[in-house]
Amino acid sequence: QDPAAMATKSRRKGKASDDMQQTTDKLSKFTRKWTFEEEPVGTVSTGKIGAPIGYISGDFKGNGDDSNVRRLQMDEKIKQSAMATASSPMKQIFMTGVMMFMTGNTLQIFSIMMLGMAIWQPISGLLNTGKVFERYEDRGVDLVMPKLIYIALNLGGFALVCWKLSSMGLLPAAWELGPAPKFRAPVEFAAGG
Repeated sequence: QDPAAMATKSRRKGKASDDMQQTTDKLSKFTRKWTFEEEPVGTVSTGKIGAPIGYISGDFKGNGDDSNVRRLQMDEKIKQSAMATASSPMKQIFMTGVMMFMTGNTLQIFSIMMLGMAIWQPISGLLNTGKVFERYEDRGVDLVMPKLIYIALNLGGFALVCWKLSSMGLLPAAWELGPAPKFRAPVEFAAGG
């Protein structure tokens, strides 16, 4: 090998090591901000260590004091279920109203069947109020408000049926309360000659 090339290599190595030594000297002037100290195996730290991020403490097996909280949550779910049952006639009212609108004010077999079904649903709902809420009574949940809502919605459905009967002229009490129903004048007439 060429002695000049070897000298150049050694100068480069020497310069690199000198640069590294200077960088190390500059860094040694600064103190370490972060350190990590290991404790020997088998020793326990006496310092308080916080819970890791996302850790939720509690008894998740149900063996501790959370049984009262769990019972309250179950009671809340039962109340929500009772309220959902109480508001179920609202769906029937909307469906019945749409069907009554579709049948019109004339007497046909379809409108008579629709009125029969619309009359029967609220009446059977009112008669079976106790049976509907029977499954919630043994849970110890207050059912006064759900029952009142259920009864009010069934009475609203019955009022809708009474309005339809009145608009069709089938409710005799409507004639006494208001003006007599208007009869349509005949559309056709015959003239002889």
